[in-house]
Amino acid sequence: MAIQDEEISFYIVAHADDWQLFMNPNVFLDLTNPKNKVVIIITTAGDAGMGPQYWAAREEGCKSSVRFCIAAHSYINESGGLREMNQHRINYWRLNNATCYFFRLPDGDLDGNGFSVNAYQSLSRLKLRDTLTINAVDHSTVYNSWEDFCSTLNEVVNYESKGSGNTWINYLIPETNSNLFEHPDHCATGLAVQAMDILPVCHRAVFSGYACKSPARISSTNLFWKIGMLAAYEKAVFDMSGYSTLKEDIAQYEQWCFRNADFITIN
Repeated sequence: MAIQDEEISFYIVAHADDWQLFMNPNVFLDLTNPKNKVVIIITTAGDAGMGPQYWAAREEGCKSSVRFCIAAHSYINESGGLREMNQHRINYWRLNNATCYFFRLPDGDLDGNGFSVNAYQSLSRLKLRDTLTINAVDHSTVYNSWEDFCSTLNEVVNYESKGSGNTWINYLIPETNSNLFEHPDHCATGLAVQAMDILPVCHRAVFSGYACKSPARISSTNLFWKIGMLAAYEKAVFDMSGYSTLKEDIAQYEQWCFRNADFITIN
């Protein structure tokens, strides 16, 4: 949510372009409020079984979207590295008031079963115990159970929200019965958020993803910034990997672009 006093807003999603597509203008308003701290957590590499050149490009696309928002409003200062959380090393990147965490877990594909290059590991299969462990695609760490992953996610939120009495958790709705066309990675990430111990003491905003039914109404200002974020993402991904995200389904991306976020709040 957009903030008026000091507040921490977490946007916890499965893929590097989910927050731009499905959580605007909320995330833009948070990123451009210098009093607000924003933490974007990307649980999977979104690699589509295509290897490091592609997933690294998607991460750079995520960073480019953040830069596009903030650089127009203030000078920027970037840093990054690895942080150990719950005995797992996680890559992070920071720009001014925004921090991104990249868990780099294998993409589950549209059926939730993953890809052969990743030994068919996925968050969905980890939750169902169809796979006992899940490896980060950069081999930085191994999660030994669904509970291990959820506890690590919880520790990141605890670490970043320490000392705050006003924390918002923004995530995509995980109920598959109400989102018939939702990506399994979105659902698994939402279920992991709901399993966090810290969740009951936080405000929550729960968003629709692929099944967004929000009326196609968006202000010209919000549309400008949303298109800009997606264009920054698309260009970075293409420049690094030669892959065009929009080429997957131009008409669908146009529909998503012209819609405001569809969400409910839980206090």
